Amino acid sequence: MLSISVKISVLVMVLTPVSLFVAGFIARRTFRMFQEQSEKRAEMTSLVEELVGNQKIVEAFSYEERAKQRFAKVSEELRVCGIRALFFSSITNPSTRFVNGLVYTGVGILGAFTVMGGGMTVGQLTSFLNYANQYTKPFNEISGVVAELENALACAKRIFDFMDTPVETPDGEKAVTLEQPDGSVVVDHVSFSYQREVPLLTDISIEAKPGQRIAIVGPTG
Repeated sequence: MLSISVKISVLVMVLTPVSLFVAGFIARRTFRMFQEQSEKRAEMTSLVEELVGNQKIVEAFSYEERAKQRFAKVSEELRVCGIRALFFSSITNPSTRFVNGLVYTGVGILGAFTVMGGGMTVGQLTSFLNYANQYTKPFNEISGVVAELENALACAKRIFDFMDTPVETPDGEKAVTLEQPDGSVVVDHVSFSYQREVPLLTDISIEAKPGQRIAIVGPTG
């Protein structure tokens, strides 16, 4: 291209990378969409595993309708996230091609005026347009894999987050290792609650001997 027209060649080389900035802008939004979709997919998987694995409990407490509502809610959220992620990922490559198409059109118009001014021949313009088209192809191909790359990075982030999760807190320094356990368990003045402001057990003392079964029954039975 430089041997035909230095001015137009520099214009093509300066404007064509703009398509990568467009693709990068869309890719950042696509990454967030794919990340949200991955989180919703994990939530859906966890919910299905919970409901299916505890099917008897669901039936025992007549939880079927609420389970359907929870599933429908998460499913709808996943559908919306999936559509948004698919939309943004599908416009990355067309947007890049559109920008490069504008560059190609601009080159053709500028080259036509150059031909009319005697700066190049029609054959040179045709060759230059072919070269410009070949020059923009790698940019189009790169943008074609950006969406897949963003999807892979979003999934990989969840894997890395799981791998970086700290291990469970080990036993405290005052923990005692039983040398000869006999199977008995003693609970001495213990209080328990899932939420600090809603106590469930207060100052409970229990001694369970080996083989003995003890149940704590609340108002619901």
